[in-house]
Amino acid sequence: MKTLTCPLCKGQDNDQCFSERDYDVFVCHVCELFFINPYPTMTDQIHDRVSEYNYDEIEILDPIKHYRAEVQFYQRYFPLIALECEAATSVLDVGCGTGHLLERLGIYPDLVRAGIELNAARAEMARKVSGCEIHQVPIEKFSSETKFDVITMINVLSHIPSFDSLYSSIRSLLRENGKLVLKVGEMRKDVKKGDIFDWGIPDHLHFLGLNTIDFICRKYHFRVCKHQRIPYSDELFSPERWKAPGRSVVRNRIKQMVVRIPLALPVLARYYDLIHGRRIYSSFIVLSPQSW
Repeated sequence: MKTLTCPLCKGQDNDQCFSERDYDVFVCHVCELFFINPYPTMTDQIHDRVSEYNYDEIEILDPIKHYRAEVQFYQRYFPLIALECEAATSVLDVGCGTGHLLERLGIYPDLVRAGIELNAARAEMARKVSGCEIHQVPIEKFSSETKFDVITMINVLSHIPSFDSLYSSIRSLLRENGKLVLKVGEMRKDVKKGDIFDWGIPDHLHFLGLNTIDFICRKYHFRVCKHQRIPYSDELFSPERWKAPGRSVVRNRIKQMVVRIPLALPVLARYYDLIHGRRIYSSFIVLSPQSW
């Protein structure tokens, strides 16, 4: 069997965890990163796939539905992000989707806002709803004369194949005392395939272990300013998630009915924890660059 190399630490001490959609998921015993195999070797192919999604064929990626889902998502997370932007003069939202975060950040009238979104349909909608400049270029290739006080990557990290290129670009774009705001998933080593209904592979290329962010900080010279872990069950059964539209009309109607039942979602969350335990977390992380 061919020896696999971790895309983060380049180590070869890893084990297979499970398989999905003809991909195997391995966990690295050095940096604890979970990564798919085969792992993409051509970064441009990943960027092209995202930019050319067919919205007629993939209903869940329809920009209008995606915007409505963003509205629900940021009901939960915007207060945390806004707190990090209070003293900022500029912000770059990487993978800004249809632009609702940038739209909300308009509450700060003097804040220079910009976004990166590779998909043409989402980028066009983001420009309309946010009134911001939206760049259709990968973060790894993006350059700007502006140095940003805050860079946000909300549910984006797992889609970016090259850690070295990503963090090199981020360091070049952040001010000296700037902040990198991440919303990511983190998992224990004993995670099971059944803990998540759909892992979204191969759109998701890798997932963080519980100590991976510390390895990232050591390798790329960042420090952790904030690290808040929320059990996956709390997010999976949050009202905001259940109100967000999905692919299935029938499933959407069921979700709407469940939301109206008092205590239904907390009960479902407790049941999930009893069956699966707490092996996965939805984490809000703020990093700041350190000197080399």
